Amino acid sequence: MSYETILSEVRGRVGLITMNRPDKLNAMSPEMDCDIRSQIAEWNADDSIGAIVWTGAGRGFCAGADIGRFEARRDGQPTDEMIPTPQDSWHEMIKASKPVIAAINGVAVGEGLTRTLPCDVRVAAESARLSFRFVRVGLTPEFASTHYAPHLIGMGRALEYMLRGNMIPANEALSAGLVGYVHPDGEMLEEAVSLAAEIADNPIWQMAQVKKLIHQNYIEHDVDKALTDEGVIFRAAQDTDAHREALAAFRERRQPRFHGG
Repeated sequence: MSYETILSEVRGRVGLITMNRPDKLNAMSPEMDCDIRSQIAEWNADDSIGAIVWTGAGRGFCAGADIGRFEARRDGQPTDEMIPTPQDSWHEMIKASKPVIAAINGVAVGEGLTRTLPCDVRVAAESARLSFRFVRVGLTPEFASTHYAPHLIGMGRALEYMLRGNMIPANEALSAGLVGYVHPDGEMLEEAVSLAAEIADNPIWQMAQVKKLIHQNYIEHDVDKALTDEGVIFRAAQDTDAHREALAAFRERRQPRFHGG
């Protein structure tokens, strides 16, 4: 399927989505949101894809929401009335998706940062700069960022970054925990794809269950409930073809082949 605002390609078992509004620093529009969601949904239904990398074309990852929409709304003008409202929230979609790696090149501001927080891994280029910019434009954080950010970087850092609205250099974002890796600009995307390929080799059902358990238990204070949840899934995993293949590979002293070949 071809899209107006994104580019997509497949590299082995990895799907690569590139936001393609470089003249706008990939500012998010309803059309681009719809295109990204559609491509993720398509790959979620394709067993030949095991993980997804999401990045931006040009000098920026995403400069936030398209400011023209805010101006139109303020002036009472119609805004993108033909674009259907998504049924699921962004974070619910990412939670239910195959693993998604945000490969952050250049600026990731406002919505361009908060959308990455539910992703499974965040990788940044050395020149990347991130910002919870909302207060500086008279707005407040969104996309469940006031939930995810404190769990990723702690309440103190989350409050500081959101109250300041400052630009956060990539290396500071790494030390704070906003991103997991920082790579030289020219190597970042390939490193992200390589990481995604490693993840994509794992069995799809098991990865989906890991995501489900993590999201439902990472704020669960009842350890016994977490143990029960894990036990149910663990026993189900023991009956899967992937587990049988892993045991056979161990006996035969080879790497497991979860996806044929």
